Amino acid sequence: MTSKLLTKLIDKAIVPAVLLLTTRIVSVVLMSSYLNFDFSIGLSGFTFQNSIEYIFINSYSTLVMTVVLVVGLIYVLIKSYAFHDSHIKPGVTAKLFELKIPNLIQSSFDIYSQAAIWISYAYLLLIVSGIMAYNKLIYSWVFYLVLGMTVVTTVFFIFDIENEIKLSKQKESEYDEDTLFLEMEDK
Repeated sequence: MTSKLLTKLIDKAIVPAVLLLTTRIVSVVLMSSYLNFDFSIGLSGFTFQNSIEYIFINSYSTLVMTVVLVVGLIYVLIKSYAFHDSHIKPGVTAKLFELKIPNLIQSSFDIYSQAAIWISYAYLLLIVSGIMAYNKLIYSWVFYLVLGMTVVTTVFFIFDIENEIKLSKQKESEYDEDTLFLEMEDK
């Protein structure tokens, strides 16, 4: 059981990781080419002519990667708030079936495993950008932006998890009340 869970999580983590890594590399190359910054690629990675160009490109490529991360987190948040099978509205469900896209409706496991992966990448980016900002390899405002994004998305996911806990407790109490009613009826 645990190996299946771990395998599913790893499968779900690969696409975001590749997307973020590709975003970082492509943004470095495109921005450097657009701004006519000379760079070389070797065993040590990208090498720039001076530290000002490096810090500029590193900061803005981190910013682009943050934007992609925010888009991924917003996508999961939208699924969590609007298409969660535990609290999706019947009208939305009917419309999704009418449009032949019922696969947007997802279970708690699917949504929260995706959320855990995307938030893990957000915290990883926060740690790495913090280290880079401390060492003055990126502008400090990029770190603060990543920090803000990480905190805000984490808070939204916590609110959704709390809402999910309330819903599950309400369902449990409904079942408990029904059981009590049946027990009283038998006597």
